[in-house]
Order: sequence, then C-alpha cells, then structure tokens
Amino acid sequence: MSSTTARRPASIVPKPPSSLSPTCVIAESASLTGTNLITVSSNAVLHPRAKIIATYAPVVIGEGCIVCERASVGLLNADSDEEEESGIGVILEKNVTIEAGAIVEAKFVGEGTTIELGARIGKGAILGKHCKVTPLSVIAPGENLPDFTVVYGLFDRRIEKPGLEVLREKVHEKHIEVLRRLIPTNLAKWKS
Repeated sequence: MSSTTARRPASIVPKPPSSLSPTCVIAESASLTGTNLITVSSNAVLHPRAKIIATYAPVVIGEGCIVCERASVGLLNADSDEEEESGIGVILEKNVTIEAGAIVEAKFVGEGTTIELGARIGKGAILGKHCKVTPLSVIAPGENLPDFTVVYGLFDRRIEKPGLEVLREKVHEKHIEVLRRLIPTNLAKWKS
C-alpha cells in the first residue's frame, strides 16, 4: 500500500519593491510587505519578526536604525485617498531604535530617537532628534515633538538637556556590531 500525500502549493507572496544596502541586517523571519518602496540603509538591523509595512506608503529605514522583535513600522491603514496620493510614508532618520512591540506610523522620526517597548506613535506624527518615548506611551496622530523631548507617563513631557548625543551614538554603534554577529541575514531573500 502506497500512500501519496498531496502537497499544497506554497503560497507565493510577492516581494515588495526594495532598496537594501548590502551592509544592512535583515533576519530571515522579519516581514517586509506592501507595494510601495521599502528602503533600508547601511548598518540598519531588522530583528526576527520585525514588520515593515509599505502597503499604503513608502518606508525609509535610515542608517544604523534598529527595529526589534514584533515592532511594526509603516502605515497600518489608509484613512483617505489624499494620504495615498501624497506618497508620504514613514521616515526613520539615522540611529533610531524601535524596541519590541512598538508601533510606528509617524511621518518622521528624528536622528537618535528611541521608541521603547510597546509604545505607539500615531499616523503623521513628527518626532524631533534625540527624543525618547518610554514604554507603553502613546503619541497622538499628527502630534509634533520638539528635539530632545522625553515622553513618559500618561501625558507627561519634558525637554532633556543636550550633551550626551556623541556618547549615545558610540553605544548605539557597539549595539549594532553585536547584533551583526548574532542575527543571521539573507538579503537575497528580499531582493526583487
């Protein structure tokens, strides 16, 4: 008695258009979806199960950005045709860190900004340079945060004094070096 097992054809999901730096790290189980361009710059790291969504608008991941597990970057839905036609999506500048479970739909996130565990950044928000959004904080859609803003608690904000940016950048670079050794990458999987 021979039994033949019918194999179901593998679902073929089209790869999104992408521009990937050869020095970026994208984990095998990261998710890049959508029909708009996804740009991942040099030394950026996408952890396993990180989601980049370019269904409604393009996404730009800047140099040295880190997107952690279960974090989502990109617009989750389109509220109007005007937004889709504008072509403005999500832009992460240099050395931005998006921690686990955070959702980022912001129009722009400035250099050196950290968005911590489970935070939610609303559609169209603009975050300045070197901001910090603490765990589970929410930034309203369209909100504009000035440089060096720390968001904590329910609605609390304060402006941090500048001066530690160089030190933070060095620590960030070391973090990326460690992640490059720990996370296996297969850029060929994402090349269009």
